[in-house]
Amino acid sequence: MKIMEERICPLIHLNCPTDLNCQQCINIPQSPALQELKSDVFQSLTEVSDDDQEFKNMIENDHNIIPHLTHSIINNDNICKDVINTPKALHSLITLSGYKLNIHFSQENDQQTLSVRHSSRGCLGNIQEYGDASVQTELVNARYARALVIAVSTASGSGEEQDDEICDGLSSISNFLRDIHQGDYSFPPQPLLVRRSVEQIEEEGGNEEIESQIINKGHFGRNIKDEANRAKGEILNYFIDQGNQRPYWYY
Repeated sequence: MKIMEERICPLIHLNCPTDLNCQQCINIPQSPALQELKSDVFQSLTEVSDDDQEFKNMIENDHNIIPHLTHSIINNDNICKDVINTPKALHSLITLSGYKLNIHFSQENDQQTLSVRHSSRGCLGNIQEYGDASVQTELVNARYARALVIAVSTASGSGEEQDDEICDGLSSISNFLRDIHQGDYSFPPQPLLVRRSVEQIEEEGGNEEIESQIINKGHFGRNIKDEANRAKGEILNYFIDQGNQRPYWYY
């Protein structure tokens, strides 16, 4: 914990927003690598503070972290709106999320194409997480749920076994359905979007794919079984709310 306090916490103040007038600000030329570092820092601090109230109080009081996080959230929201207002940007990201699937030339090429797909899915995940109701609608129009199913089914196929991609895809399905089903801080529940998304999942054979992952133990600490059960649960919640019988694949 001492290492976190002395070496990680100061990184909160990398290029602080100027309107905060932060006395602990560390000015460094902006770059994509720096943005990624800051994202990792905030993620690490979140994970630690979830289990340690004393640490949480420290970063709130000594590092004034709330205004720093607020600025990042607002910035992410603005980026989401910019993407939505850029013609066909979401559709392009959806296309890139399936870039050269099942095409293998060399190990180096495979890693490059996997990186393109992974980054595109990461962008889509951030857009979904921070987006308002209009963003969720555009994602459904772009067939986001279908793209997630394809990501999971391809990653589990022959020559593509990628536990991280399977786990992340299942998690994204769960989070997306949960948010549009229950609503979020910026929008109310969106039952029509849930129905359309569940239909996309069904059309792509996603229910069967999710069911097959429930017996996948995974490797390297990735709990695929739990993520598959979460995804299945979110789909079942939709059917229960509609007063429908459980789908055939439940049994």
